[in-house]
Amino acid sequence: MRNSTLSPNQYKRDKREWAIIELFSESYKSFPLGNLRKSERPDFLLQTEKGKTIGIELTELKYERRDTEFNLRAHEDFLSKIMERAQMLFKESSELRLVVDVHFMDTISPYIAATQPTDDAKLISDGLSQAITQIVTDNLPESTGKHYVVDRNSKYGDINLPRFIESIHITNVTGRLSEGLWYASISTRVKPLSVDSINQRIADKDAKLTGYERCDENWLIIIQNSFLMSSSYDPVAVARALKHKYRSSFRKVFVFERTQAAVTELPLLRKIR
Repeated sequence: MRNSTLSPNQYKRDKREWAIIELFSESYKSFPLGNLRKSERPDFLLQTEKGKTIGIELTELKYERRDTEFNLRAHEDFLSKIMERAQMLFKESSELRLVVDVHFMDTISPYIAATQPTDDAKLISDGLSQAITQIVTDNLPESTGKHYVVDRNSKYGDINLPRFIESIHITNVTGRLSEGLWYASISTRVKPLSVDSINQRIADKDAKLTGYERCDENWLIIIQNSFLMSSSYDPVAVARALKHKYRSSFRKVFVFERTQAAVTELPLLRKIR
């Protein structure tokens, strides 16, 4: 049941974070048993069966601004509405729980109607929602854990993918998650996974640790799902980033590649506060 004290945006954000933490806990085999609840600072509190309180903070690699016209909030809102409507349409005809990652091209914009007078932004948004729902329905992984990719290299994708979509990743998580997770990103705008980008995320979150609810230990989960699709993907830089030893006040720091549900615990050198 929805918490009536939450704003619509906060409710949607909490719902998404719940889906992400459920997927992470399923993917990380050493995730402790216990009672998990939503919090403000950090995002989650886990009371383990052994009596320990673990604070868990979620963060994502930041978008890069490549031009003065790029407005992160406007893009996120525009893409979120497309995905929310697609998920709603899908739920009208199916009870399956899915993780659906849609990688949009850089040309997508909430201001598309202004730049292309023959198009209407709402019509484009509704049309994309319907197209995504149809593509997912036509490429439905029937068994839990099954993962499909529809991109322009596949015959179906080459014919049916809309012009603004690069690829769609579909994973069946029925029986694993209580709620599906339908998510959008602009892959070429996401900062690539690197030592620098991870250090930036750790530093930003480390600076806020003193304002968190007191816990026995704190974990940081860095979520990313786009570097494999990015034009700037560098496998050497990624491998170096995942093996590098970072300094952090967090007890554990993870990189969670959500599309593939892959968890990497990063090597840490503990900071002395």
